[in-house]
Amino acid sequence: MMPTRVLHVGTVDNPCLRLVETGDSIRGKYIALSHCWGKLKSEQKFVTSADNLDNRKEEIAFDEMPRSFQDAVRTTRALGVAYLWIDSLCIIQEDKADWEAESGKMEEVFSSAYCTIAASSARSSLDGFLGDRIPRACVTVHTSQGPMLYLAEAIDDFQAHVEQSVLNSRGWVLQERALSRRTIHFTSTQVYWECGQGIHCETLAQLRNPQSQFLGDSSFPNLGLQYYKDERIRLVQHLYQVYCALQLTNAADRSKAVLGLQKRLSRTFKSRADYGVIWGYFERTILWQAKTPNGLPRISYGYGRAVPSWSWMASTGEIEYMDIPFGQVDWVGNPTNPAGTIQEGAEWDGQLTAEANQLLIDEDELLGRAVIDCSTFKFDSTVWRCVVVGKSKVENESGDVDHYVLVIRPLGGSSQVYERVGVGKLLGTHISTETTKVYLR
Repeated sequence: MMPTRVLHVGTVDNPCLRLVETGDSIRGKYIALSHCWGKLKSEQKFVTSADNLDNRKEEIAFDEMPRSFQDAVRTTRALGVAYLWIDSLCIIQEDKADWEAESGKMEEVFSSAYCTIAASSARSSLDGFLGDRIPRACVTVHTSQGPMLYLAEAIDDFQAHVEQSVLNSRGWVLQERALSRRTIHFTSTQVYWECGQGIHCETLAQLRNPQSQFLGDSSFPNLGLQYYKDERIRLVQHLYQVYCALQLTNAADRSKAVLGLQKRLSRTFKSRADYGVIWGYFERTILWQAKTPNGLPRISYGYGRAVPSWSWMASTGEIEYMDIPFGQVDWVGNPTNPAGTIQEGAEWDGQLTAEANQLLIDEDELLGRAVIDCSTFKFDSTVWRCVVVGKSKVENESGDVDHYVLVIRPLGGSSQVYERVGVGKLLGTHISTETTKVYLR
């Protein structure tokens, strides 16, 4: 399928450059650009807006484009492809309706692209990625037979040049790379080609590593289908942990910049996914926690864009998942797994139903056994509760049983609506046997 809008790049001989609405009439190959916007002032950003949309459809002056966009046009023409997709030009900026519609199509945009160009060496759209390279020193070796040989320092370092590049530190880029069928990474030293067959260097070397083999898979994440369920769960957890460590200019994009990836995981593993939780792996993917002592500050999404507190999408910062042994825990069906209760394709506000228990534990002991999401959350034994998600099948050394729980508190003074404030591993003696029905938001 074609994106809603693409750039028609023309050819070297006929360099007509303009924005086109694809509709039902335009078909063909297109290339997608994965790039870093950079810390630019408003006047430095080259974007499409409601005010200049008609002008962009008439013509776009090549010389007015930032260098990375110019280089992307040159590369697209050189590859003999007529169309190019660039987010800042093909999505109408400052138009909420268009942004909501188009940001939800990232899976289709990158998976349908003939190829993705990754501007790995460019810190902003002003830098470009086809600049001059630093000459490599070499030693000439004369032989008695055959041609001369040249020895030069090895420069094949995909980890440093691509994995650790500024581009791949950005939150949006994880799904762009994972969903692309093939990617050309332009770095300051050489070009790398990445696809399901591995990584090929401009130096003619071929590289392999597990992460690149997985993310570079043209049918991502089908390699995960070879794994048993526990390895699939670890795979999903790893992807979300990696994503949460990446940077976003706008914190409120945390729930958007991974939707394409979530959609692909949902379809591949045949399980609905919402708010960063795969329903088929519900209990383990809901038991995430803050990775750093500073906790996870809540994100202000603004009116009409609520994200439930039990989702890591509600907060900003790195996460990890509770280390829960496989095959040794009984999941008690609490909170109620939404699977089967929400119609296919229906919108869902994220509210969960659960049975909550009173905490029989003081603050010091709770903090030793639980990870609280944010340091500003102050413990109140009279109103804080826990939701028991699972229980260990075996007793611990003290003869008690470990309980894996969500720690919750009332939301806005309500007696039935609660929000998550952390997770923990508590003993049975820390939890009252009496339960109360609550709703988690």
